[in-house]
Amino acid sequence: MNNLLVAFLFLLASTLPAAADAPRETVFDRVMQAGAIRCGYAIWDPAVYKDEKTGEMKGLVYDLVNVIGKRLNLKIAWAEEASWGTIVEGMHTGRYDMICTGLFATSGRAKVIDFSDPYFYLPVYLVARKHDARFDVSNETLNDPRYKIAVLDGELSSILAAQVFPKATVDSMSQLNDVPLLLKEVETKKADATVIEPETFLNYDAHNPGLLKIVDPAHPLSLMATTLGLPQNDLAFKRMIDVTVRELIFDGTVAALVKKYEKHDGTMLLPARPFQPTETQK
Repeated sequence: MNNLLVAFLFLLASTLPAAADAPRETVFDRVMQAGAIRCGYAIWDPAVYKDEKTGEMKGLVYDLVNVIGKRLNLKIAWAEEASWGTIVEGMHTGRYDMICTGLFATSGRAKVIDFSDPYFYLPVYLVARKHDARFDVSNETLNDPRYKIAVLDGELSSILAAQVFPKATVDSMSQLNDVPLLLKEVETKKADATVIEPETFLNYDAHNPGLLKIVDPAHPLSLMATTLGLPQNDLAFKRMIDVTVRELIFDGTVAALVKKYEKHDGTMLLPARPFQPTETQK
């Protein structure tokens, strides 16, 4: 009996290291086996949005990700629409492999996800009502509990508000709302200011002229790298996406997409090429 017990324990012990050492399946492995990348996305015009008449998906990042799929000979499956506050969690729980929308790379998000190489950059500005001069001398005036800043939970506005205006009172709204609602909060005096990128502001201003202003057009609050969200610690998958993004920057594909979707010149800033042509190449 003792001999049988010893033999059983020896057999059990000999199998444990093999199980412990079994390699974890990576996103890269799963994508290669399935021949497809599953995308999670949040709606943001002009990155990813749906045509109001047809329901067809469109957008700069929608087109970009589909081109990435073609270059890699992988199917792109637009698996799930998520809110800005839940989109990272969806990737963590394995519902999709990549965040396929215009995702700003921020220090807070970098603790929990990785990012692709940026495909363009967006300046972000403080916005107030047209005839409100309280913040004209300095943006820092807003950093006071007397003033209220409109933000969406989990979206860039909430991140920058906490970083740049930590003392301001926060007018916080659900991430289920659309980003332009931030501007409506300022217009209707529910908040004193918000932070937003110029494309969204100019679209809003075109339909609501003369009501709001960018407080200091010459000095953006920040410059945001626009990326695809990637799972952490999956080097092979990140390398594959980064190489393809750089390829599309260098061959002019990204510039062509910016030209197609940029409604206001100069609001989407392309990455600088890492070289200059020599005299003989000009």
